[in-house]
Amino acid sequence: MPGYGQFCPVAKTCELFAERWTPLILRELCCGPAQFNDLRRRLPLMSKTLLAQRLRELEQRGVISITTKATGPGNVYALTPAGEDFRPIIEALGLWGQRHTQHILRPEDFDPHFLLQSVSGQIPRSAFPARRFVIRFDFRNIPAARTAQRSWWFVFMHPHLDLCMKDPGHPIDLVIAADLETFTRAWMGYLGLADPPARDGIAFEGPPDAAERAKALLGLFDRPRERRFVFGPPEMLEA
Repeated sequence: MPGYGQFCPVAKTCELFAERWTPLILRELCCGPAQFNDLRRRLPLMSKTLLAQRLRELEQRGVISITTKATGPGNVYALTPAGEDFRPIIEALGLWGQRHTQHILRPEDFDPHFLLQSVSGQIPRSAFPARRFVIRFDFRNIPAARTAQRSWWFVFMHPHLDLCMKDPGHPIDLVIAADLETFTRAWMGYLGLADPPARDGIAFEGPPDAAERAKALLGLFDRPRERRFVFGPPEMLEA
């Protein structure tokens, strides 16, 4: 991008950081090293060519490292110490957005795949049940621009959590049938489950104890609350 013509550190940082998609690439790498296809799955609206370009630019600026995989083809992308210094900036952006952007969410911003990837990334492993626990999500009112897939599965079994796009074949402990936007807003903390939109838009179909366990695992509460996101590897969730 063109420079600002100033030596100010804010201006120079923005020349690097304020490019379209760059903050989201750094958000993903804050969660740990990733391969190219991992980033593509998490940023599906970003073209393959532009992603490759941004990664090269970040490497040239010393923000990320690119190393060849130990086995098999492809590279691994990871933050350098300079890249790690962006972590508090990403966290601050997330907190500011949590407080000030819920009113500008658009229908096309709601994506079931990204939602459930995000949910799974915020659950500490220590909370995973020792016995297999399976939740099926049945979403409705999915934007046309997003995947038309309606049903998704979480399969918990300590120390693993699998997000499945196809029926894994295990007995279902709980079905959560929900309007996609309503569930997203409840998970973000913008709505409480006791609020009328959530009462009308989210149903927990199964035994009450399974519903309570799911609410605890997913971080769903009766009243709105500010969710604090952890942008980091799984061990940071245990802190």
